[in-house]
Amino acid sequence: MEATVRRRTTRRPITHYWGMLKDLDDSQKLQLITMLAESVKPAKPEAKKRKPNIGDYFGIWSDEEYMDADGLVDHLNEVRHSKSHRREFWDKFFSEP
Repeated sequence: MEATVRRRTTRRPITHYWGMLKDLDDSQKLQLITMLAESVKPAKPEAKKRKPNIGDYFGIWSDEEYMDADGLVDHLNEVRHSKSHRREFWDKFFSEP
């Protein structure tokens, strides 16, 4: 019994894991190898973050599509899908005499 206890304590962890993994199929072993290899690769250094510059946003908006506020309200009323009569209500009660 003493020999059994000694063998367990001197057994290497790799041998222990091999006993658990040796019966896996080849695709599972390859997947495990890939995962182990990825886990020991050094981490990629992070790119230095730079402060945003106004030049990064130059030309992001187009002036060709500019619409004033009244035009925008009219456009939204034209494309609205609901049949709301808010505009008529507003004009009826709050328009200048």
